[in-house]
Parts: sequence; C-alpha cells; structure tokens
Amino acid sequence: MKRILLAASIAGLSACSSYQVPDSPLFAANSSWVIMPMANHSNTPMAAEKVEKILNAQLFAKGISTRVYPELNTNNLAIIIDDSAKRKQANVWLASQPADYIITGSIEEWHYKSGLDGEPAVGITLEIKSAKSKITLWRATGSRGGWGRESVSGAGHIVIDELLDGINIEQK
Repeated sequence: MKRILLAASIAGLSACSSYQVPDSPLFAANSSWVIMPMANHSNTPMAAEKVEKILNAQLFAKGISTRVYPELNTNNLAIIIDDSAKRKQANVWLASQPADYIITGSIEEWHYKSGLDGEPAVGITLEIKSAKSKITLWRATGSRGGWGRESVSGAGHIVIDELLDGINIEQK
C-alpha cells in the first residue's frame, strides 16, 4: 500500500511540470550578451517584460552580465500594447551594440488557474542566438503548475532556473 501511495505521489508531482532542456554548446560568460524582447503569447499583459527582468537577474547570478534593450519611451497605449513597435526599436538598438549572443524567447502561460486554490501556471521558451549569424545555438522550453499559495513570479523563477541549468557556461 505504501508503494502504491508513493508511486501515485510521484506521478502527481511529476505531472506539475514539463521541461525540454538540451545541453548547450559552451558559452563564455565574459562574452557580450543581450536580452531582446520576448513574445508574449499569454493572456497576461506585460508577462514578457516580467520574464525578461527575472531572466536578467538569474543570468547575472550565473556570472553572465547582460544588456537589455531600451524600453519604449511613449505614453501611447496602442504602441505599448503592440509588440511590433517594441521589437522594431529593439532591433535598431541591437544594430548599434557589440553583441556575441542574443537571448530571446516566448511566454506561453503566465497566470493563475481558476478555481478554489488558483495555482500559478507558467510556460516559457528561451532561445540563444549568435548575434553575428542569427543562427539559433540553443533552445529550451518548460512549464510548471505551482501550488496553491505560490506566486506566478515564484513559479516563473523556478522554470527559468531549470531552463538556464541547460546552459554550459565557461567562467574565466
């Protein structure tokens, strides 16, 4: 009976998250890294900006110093909501930056599930590209459903950390 209960518990816990994280090539931490706008496919406004901030902090903790594209300087709500204006400005900025690697990705989920407990649900894809060739060097995706009193950003920290564990970083 204990074994059945243990197996059911493990199956239940493993169903809460899913990750596809291949090992990356070896990246030098002292290279020039740039975080570009992420695509927000979730129903939560500004989820991409939240993920970019968390990603920047977690990369710094791993010894990678990044630069982030400049924010739009506008009060026009239509431009703020339209991701294409942000991407266009970020690409103009990137052309003037010395960069070795570009980090981008997408947010598929960033919300609380409806229901009594309202558990957080997070889904994120990260991608590292060569700034020179624009070839994708590494891509990983992960999703996680958190527990009742956990925050969405807390679940997001866990997903991003799991994804970044797949990056091989050479410290100098």
